[in-house]
Order: sequence, then C-alpha cells, then structure tokens
Amino acid sequence: MSGHHQHALSSFARFIGRNMGLHFPESRLPDLAQKMTALGREAGFDDLDHYLFQLMSAPLTQEQMKSLCGALTIGETYFLRDPKSYRALEQQILPGLIAARRRGGKTLKIWSAGCSTGEEPYSIAIILSRLLRDLPEWKIKILGTDINEEALERAQRGVYGKWSFRNAPEWLMEYFTPLGEGHFQIVPRIRHMVHFSQLNLAGDLGSALTSGTDIIFCRNVMLYFHPELIETTVARFYAALNQGGWLFVGPTEVDHQKLVGFNCHHYDGALVLRKGERRKTPRPSTKGAGAPPAAEGALLTDVSPARPGFDASASAPHVDLPGSVEQARAAYECGDYQQAARLALSAPHLPESLALAARCYANLGRYQEAREQCEKALLLDRLDAHTHYLLSMILEQMGEGSAAEAALKHTLYLDHDYLLAYFALGNLCRKRGELREAEQSFANALRLLQRYDPAQVLPDAEGITAGLLTQLIKGMNAGLNRR
Repeated sequence: MSGHHQHALSSFARFIGRNMGLHFPESRLPDLAQKMTALGREAGFDDLDHYLFQLMSAPLTQEQMKSLCGALTIGETYFLRDPKSYRALEQQILPGLIAARRRGGKTLKIWSAGCSTGEEPYSIAIILSRLLRDLPEWKIKILGTDINEEALERAQRGVYGKWSFRNAPEWLMEYFTPLGEGHFQIVPRIRHMVHFSQLNLAGDLGSALTSGTDIIFCRNVMLYFHPELIETTVARFYAALNQGGWLFVGPTEVDHQKLVGFNCHHYDGALVLRKGERRKTPRPSTKGAGAPPAAEGALLTDVSPARPGFDASASAPHVDLPGSVEQARAAYECGDYQQAARLALSAPHLPESLALAARCYANLGRYQEAREQCEKALLLDRLDAHTHYLLSMILEQMGEGSAAEAALKHTLYLDHDYLLAYFALGNLCRKRGELREAEQSFANALRLLQRYDPAQVLPDAEGITAGLLTQLIKGMNAGLNRR
C-alpha cells in the first residue's frame, strides 16, 4: 500500500471512528481498503482516494451512511444466541424484577442496542411472553436500535430464514408462521411487543428514547469501538438505566476494572452488570470563584446523557425524615416506583417527598402526575434548584418546550454553577443550529468542569465523571466546528 493511500485510509478510519464508532486500527486498513474500493466502484469512483476524500469533505448524508453501514458493519446474529445470557435473564433477572413490578405499575422497559436484524429483541419478547401469563395486563416496551437502516427494515418485517434458527430449541418455532421456501415470520403478538428505531451509539444521545430502562442488551457491538467510545457508551447505558437496572455485554467488550457505578454478577458463565449505588461526591466549593455568565439566547435541550434517568438522590442533603419516606427511597432503589410514590405521598408536607414522588411517576411514564407533584414541591420550596431542574426534564418529556425552558432558567437563576444545565442548553442550541449560543453554553460547562478532578463522579450526573463529560462536550464542539 502506497504512502498516499495509507494517509487517505488512516484519515478515513479516524473519520468513521468519529461518525460511526467503528475502529479500524492500522492492521485492519487493508480490509477497510477492500471494502471501500468495492463501495466506491458502486458509486462510480475508480480512484479510492478521491472517493474517501469526497466522503470526508461534508457531513455524511443518510444515503451515504446507509451504504457505509451495509459495507462496514457485520449483522451476523440468530435467535437465542448465547444461551447462558438468556438463561440468566429468564431465571435470575426477570423473576425478581417482575415480582417487584407486580406490586404496582406492571411496567418493563428493555433495550437491545445494536439489534441488527432483530433476532435479539424478539428472543427477549418470547422469553417475556413465556414468563408473564398475564401479559395483556402489562405495559411492556422492548426497543431495538441499530445504526444500520437496512437491517432495521428486515427486523420490522420479522421474516427469517433457517439460518437464523441454528442451535435454537424446537419450542421456539411455536412463535413463527411458515411462509414457504424456508422462511418463517414471527407471530403478530410477539412482533407487536418490539419497536425499532435507528440510533448511532457513536453520535446519538437518544435520551428521550432510551431513558428509564430496566435491562439493556449490548452484546458483541463494542468489540470494534475505540476505548474512548466504549467508555462513553457504557456511561450512556448507565445513565439510561433505572437504579438497580441490568446491562448485558460481551465478556471481553469492556474493562471491568474501570467500570464506575456497576456491580459485576456471574450467573453460570454469563456476566451481567448491575447499576449500583451512585457515589456520593460533594460539590466543590465555589467561594471566591466567579460564576460563568449565563448563555445568551440559550434554550432548553434534550435530557443530556448524564441525566436521562430521574435520580432519587438528586435533591437536598440528608435530613431526618418519616419512616415512610425512607421506605419510599428504598422502594425507589429497588425499581418499585409505584410503591415508592405511594409511600412518598404519605408525607405531602415535605417538598423532598413530593419531588421523590415526581421522579417515581416520571420513571413510570406518567408525566402529568409527575409534573403535578413537582409543582406542589415548588410551592413549598421555590428556591430548590434541583426541583426546578427535575421539572424541566419532565416538561421536556411532555413536549412543552417553552415551559421547560422557563424551568431551566429558574434553575440557573438559583444556581449559576449548575453544570448540567449549561451542558443541556448547549446541546439544545447545537440541535437547533444556534452554534454561537451552543459554543457559549459548552464553554460555561467546560469552565465549571475545570474545578473537578477528571476521575471525580459529578454530583447528580448518574455516575458520569468530569473527564468523560469533558470529552463529550469537546466532541460536540468539534462537531460544531465541522458544520
């Protein structure tokens, strides 16, 4: 390979690493060259370098992304792949979770990240249908996401050949209808349990789509990610999970020694990570430090990756509370939001109790009730920045952007050093194309982040470290500069 070709390929490898999360080290550049040469010829380019530089000259179009996904990603999967993980799900994880939710709510949310053609989320749906004899009484959401649009189209059709059933038990075919010529379609009652959406783990935050999740499957997806992207992706999974939620990953995909906020569980050969207690880290003193100016023209953004869940411990410092409120907090930590809300509302004279109820209802998807409890809490304590911030998240989920913006501005008025609020503002401005305002809000957030040690877990940020959030913001700033 000539030095010129090597330079072009190395630049393109970094480009797709940023935009797609795919890692092609120097040893795999010949493989990348082979794939891109074939793709370039299909696009009418005989010169590989010319084709690569054209792709890198502007943001990728949807059609270009689709072609690259088809050429560079491997969608090899089949039903009930890795039986040990599914056995752990069926026998160890789901029974306890189902028992907790039977006492109130009857809701479950499971995310298959990198679902390819859909065999994994459909396998999960089948397992749930076998465990829940009262399935119609439950509110089940199984989400399958992938970067590959063509694979998702196949997943939505739910039609599979015999190769997708290799090593599958005989009973699995009870959930499929033969179509002839070796093809089978998944039965409607299972197909309707799963919803699919395109999502790029390297760039999409997906917070509104993925927050409040009980279980995440992401197996054999991060094998070719850059180490930095693996860290970012796991942090986003942590933020998307409810407290006590579970994450299934491949045994060699993540460095378990570097995990923050997860406990490792081994079930007969299957490794599962559980979101544990959030580290309690005090906010650094701001005495004598000038607060950064509020972002000009900033608007409320989507829920950031550092806060897609509603954190029960994000309110005021600990004080002595009635026993029912302490029980409510314990129920919240176990994911029993219905019971937690009921117990919290037994002390309606306490703003922190009402705020906890609001978080419970938000995690149950009952946003109107969450809003009502949040507003009641603010009537009792209008100076609580955390509750204003919580209200902004709830209002954003309800699609009330103007009201959410007002709540967020209240947050910053009460606490000029509210780091996550600046990050949220920058993210929204970025999405709206308000690049100058986005840069200013991100600059405010980066200025505040300098007060933290990079390894320090940020307060109220669902386990995200200062170093990781700094990387996220710098990556977004780089994206702004490429526009």
